[in-house]
Amino acid sequence: MKRIFKIFIGVSLAAFLFLIAWPSPPPVSHIYFDRTSQSSVEIIAHGGGLGHAPPNTLFALERAREMGADILEVDVQQTRDGVLILRHDDTLDRTTNKNGRIADHDWRELSEVDAGAKTEIKGQSYVNRDIRIPRLDAALATFPNAYWILEIKNDTDAAAIEMCRVIKTSGAIERVLVGSFHDAAMARFRIECPAVATSMASREVRNFVIAARLGLSRFVRTPAVAMQIPMAAEGIDLTHPRVIDAAKARGIEIHYWTINEASDLSHLIEIGADGLITDYVDRGRRAADL
Repeated sequence: MKRIFKIFIGVSLAAFLFLIAWPSPPPVSHIYFDRTSQSSVEIIAHGGGLGHAPPNTLFALERAREMGADILEVDVQQTRDGVLILRHDDTLDRTTNKNGRIADHDWRELSEVDAGAKTEIKGQSYVNRDIRIPRLDAALATFPNAYWILEIKNDTDAAAIEMCRVIKTSGAIERVLVGSFHDAAMARFRIECPAVATSMASREVRNFVIAARLGLSRFVRTPAVAMQIPMAAEGIDLTHPRVIDAAKARGIEIHYWTINEASDLSHLIEIGADGLITDYVDRGRRAADL
């Protein structure tokens, strides 16, 4: 028994020393984050600032820029004929005057849809205001100096490949951060566009957060330079100091979504969030400028 106990102690000590000696990955960096001193939190317009205008439209993006958004966050869907458009839902039903799946329509059909048909904000209707669903390439061209977070909504190779092509042909490689909930789409995009900054996909976030809470984040490898997460998920506090400290030690920026309440905005700024994804750019701007 004594011999077995000694072996157990020896193995445990060796395992402990191995964990202690395991090197942490070097901090990541990307030119996408070189545009500012990064001394303060960045305000990110969710859906182009959907609290102020029909989401994912040029009208919303323009308003977000006027209000002082640092980054424009948009969702990207692919049409039947392969065109990438700004759109959160995979159907038209919720916010437009048409119905049906995006994937069942060509761009020519979708270009005539009223994207403000079902939006009303503070009693103001946006129907018949000539607000259309924009193409991704048109949005990038309309705001050539803006910085973006682009979310791949389709879990397909085709969408990931086309996203890379549009970013390259638009000359936007250094001003976009690409994310997706879909691990496969994210992996394919990184193969096609290794020079573009990317966020963690779902599995990467889960692995990193769990490891960070256990103090083991140095064992988790990822090519991502950012992560977009809620304040909590599945009963886990994602604002925990171990999560934030682990990310900062690796040079990974944390952007929290969707943060609309003044108290939450102020709290996240205090604890070191790098970005706040909000429907209301004006609220975020006030909190950041205090």
